[in-house]
Amino acid sequence: MNRWGFAQVGFAGLTRPQELVADLRLEEVYTRPERLRSGAGRTLQHWAGRLAAKHAVLRLLDVAPTAEHLRGAEVLPRPAANCRRDAGCAHGHPPAVRLVGDLAKLAAEREIRISISHTGDRALAVALISARLPEDEVPR
Repeated sequence: MNRWGFAQVGFAGLTRPQELVADLRLEEVYTRPERLRSGAGRTLQHWAGRLAAKHAVLRLLDVAPTAEHLRGAEVLPRPAANCRRDAGCAHGHPPAVRLVGDLAKLAAEREIRISISHTGDRALAVALISARLPEDEVPR
């Protein structure tokens, strides 16, 4: 496992999320919650940022970017402890990654943090190993 992973996804000249994943289907790369979150009036850079984060996590874990692995790194906003789950929150939330399957076993009990940024034609993401922090404990 690496100490950090970085990735960028270009989207200049692209018009549809499908173009970001080339020969794969969106359903093979993005989980249903990711597709719902990204499809709700979001821009192409939102899809690209999520994909860049997935690639950064896979580089951190030193695994190939297969469809199974990309889908196994789910990138969604991290709910804050002070937000109610029954209402929309007015505060932004940092992105978080949830690993499933073999990826979860690779990460073991380590916390992976991600950061996503965009420019006019590309999305950038970094993933790194972190200690667990108090804000990681979200009430259920």
